Amino acid sequence: MESSPKQFSPKKFLKGLTREIIVPVVLALIVIQYVIQAFQIPSGSMEDSLHTGDFLLGLKFTYGSPIPFSNQHFPGYTLPKKGDVVIFRYPGEPEYPDNNPGRYTHLFNALMFGNFYWDHEPEEGQPHLIHYADGPKDYIKRCVGVSGDTLAVHKGVLYLNGVRQDSLPGHGKYTSTFRTKSPKDEREAFVVPSVGDVFYVDSLPLEKLWWLRSLVLQENPDSHVELDLSLWIDGVENNNYEFEKFFIPVENDRSLLINDMLRYNRTVLQQRLTQGDTIYGTMSFAYFKELSRIGFLPMLDPHQKGGTTRPVSYIGFDASVLRDLEGNVALLNQPADTTAVDSLVADSAAIDTTAVDTSATPAEQTASKFEIRRRLLVDGKPIESYTVKTPQFFMMGDNRDNSADSRYWGFVSLRNVRAKAFVIYFSFENDDQKFALGNPFTWWRIPFNIRWSRIGKIIPLI
Repeated sequence: MESSPKQFSPKKFLKGLTREIIVPVVLALIVIQYVIQAFQIPSGSMEDSLHTGDFLLGLKFTYGSPIPFSNQHFPGYTLPKKGDVVIFRYPGEPEYPDNNPGRYTHLFNALMFGNFYWDHEPEEGQPHLIHYADGPKDYIKRCVGVSGDTLAVHKGVLYLNGVRQDSLPGHGKYTSTFRTKSPKDEREAFVVPSVGDVFYVDSLPLEKLWWLRSLVLQENPDSHVELDLSLWIDGVENNNYEFEKFFIPVENDRSLLINDMLRYNRTVLQQRLTQGDTIYGTMSFAYFKELSRIGFLPMLDPHQKGGTTRPVSYIGFDASVLRDLEGNVALLNQPADTTAVDSLVADSAAIDTTAVDTSATPAEQTASKFEIRRRLLVDGKPIESYTVKTPQFFMMGDNRDNSADSRYWGFVSLRNVRAKAFVIYFSFENDDQKFALGNPFTWWRIPFNIRWSRIGKIIPLI
C-alpha cells in the first residue's frame, strides 16, 4: 500500500530551520562575542614560544567580555598578570578611520573580511561605506609589567623592579650580536602608570608625551585625540623651518624617517647603511608637526573617488622619531662646540657619535633660541594634565630582538585588552609560501605541512 506524500507544513519547516540553523548560529555568535577569540600568529615576534602559522584560541571572559554596541567590558575575574600571553588591540593605529569617531560610525565586523564603517561626511564623489580590511589589528605579546612596576631595558635585557630578568618566559630568546641605543636595546627606568596617576603635558619629553597621547586615546575611544606641536624661534612661531642638517641614527625603527628624509632630499644612497651609523640631511619641521597631528599614516589615498566602498589602511610610527626631533632642536640651542654637540646627539637623539663626522655639526647653529611647544587636544580642547582611569600593562615579545612592542609604542590600557591566549588548536608550516589559500592546486600540501605536535598545547608555555 503506497503511503500518501506528506504535505508541506510551515510550522515544521520553521521548527527545523530554527533547530538546525538559527539556534546554532546564535549560539556561535554568543560564543564568539563573549567567550573565545580565534587568532593566527602572523609574525615571529613570539618565537620560540609561538610560531608563525600557529592558530590559537583566547578566552575573552578572563579579563572581561565586551558589552555589545559600546566601548565597555563586563568585569573579568582577573587582570593580566606578568607572564600572561595576551591578545590586545594594537594601540598604534586608529580604531575609527582617520581617528575620527565623530565622522564615522562602526557598522559591523565582517570577521575575516574586516570592519565596515559609515562615513557621514564623504568628500564629493566618494561613497558613504568604508572598508577597513586590515584593522584595527589585534596583537599578541607577553605581559612583562603591570601598573606600579618599574621597568628598564639595558643592552636588550629587561629589568623589572631593579632585578635583571635573565630567565625569559616561554622559550624567549635574544639574537642580536650588536647593541645600539634603539628602544629594543635601551630604555631608561620608568613606572607603569596606575589608576589615579596624573601626567602633566608640559613636563613630559616628546616621546613620553606620545605614549600619553596613546593612553588617552585608548581610554577615550569615542574622542578625537590630537598632539599639536609648534616650533618657536626667538619667540616667533615658524612651523615651516627647515633643519639644514637633521641627524638620524640608523635603526630598524627609524626606517620611516630615514626613507622620508631621503625622499625629501631627493637622495639615493651610494653605500649600505649599518646599525649604529648616523646620517643627516635637510628636514622640515612641518613634517613632524603633521606626523604627530594625524598620528597614523594612511597607506591608501584618502581622497580616492568612486566605487561602492572606500578602502582605508594605516600604519603607525615609532615615538623615537619625536625623540630625534627633540634632540636635534637641543643641538641648535648649544654653542658650536664639538664635545657639547657629541654629548647632546648621544643623549637626546640616541645617535652613536662614533659614526658622526665632526664637520657635520649643524650649520644653522646660532644664538637663536629654539623651542618646541606642545598641546594635547581631546575633542579639540587642550588639556594640561590627564588622570589615568584604568590599569596599564607593558607588553613584550618573547623574541626580544625582533618584536615591535611596548618599548616602541608605550602602554596597553585594560580597555584594549581582548583575551588571554589559551590553547593552540591548529598549526601550519608555510615558510616557503608554496601553499596559497587562493590556489586550489596547492591544497594537497595541507596534511604534509601540519605541525601535529603543537596542536593542543596550552599557553603560556612557560
